[in-house]
Amino acid sequence: MKKSVYISGGNSGKWLLLFLLTELAGIAVGSFMALHFRNSGILQKYICPELFGGGFLEVFTGTLVILAVFLALAFFFGLSVFGQPVGAALLMCLGAELSCSAALIYAEKGISALPAVLLMYMPKMAVISAVGLLSVRELMRTSTGLLKSMTSAGDTPNLRSYCMRYAVLFSAAVIISLADALVNHFFSVSL
Repeated sequence: MKKSVYISGGNSGKWLLLFLLTELAGIAVGSFMALHFRNSGILQKYICPELFGGGFLEVFTGTLVILAVFLALAFFFGLSVFGQPVGAALLMCLGAELSCSAALIYAEKGISALPAVLLMYMPKMAVISAVGLLSVRELMRTSTGLLKSMTSAGDTPNLRSYCMRYAVLFSAAVIISLADALVNHFFSVSL
């Protein structure tokens, strides 16, 4: 019988490196998108609303919508045995979104936006990236557990624990969105 290899969401550092490389590929795609589609309404409304005159509420909802959609997709595809490729695609999309926002600022403001990007956007991107990596790790872990339980006599993943982890990640998304809106509200003069 042929042995199958599954991507596990375990503690192994090689899988984290694989996830980070996937997100870096998305960063390259996002930079390209920002250069070619920078007049798009979706980019202006959700990815970088503070650059196009958005206020506190627009920045809060823009960040929260992106994170909530990402977490909802990761949650639901984690409950599927086909969740692993979707998790990789989600990380690539998250990387694209993060780099697109930074590239839009550079394209609009030039080198004068460098301090604002370093002080306001890089910490936001790091925290959003961490939430994304944690959610995809949970997606991979649960999806792999479901696949193993279907192919052998393994235990099914604990659904209650899975839901609680995503509740914590969604709470973190709300806090990140609020912090992003507050930082942009108080320091928007630097843009």
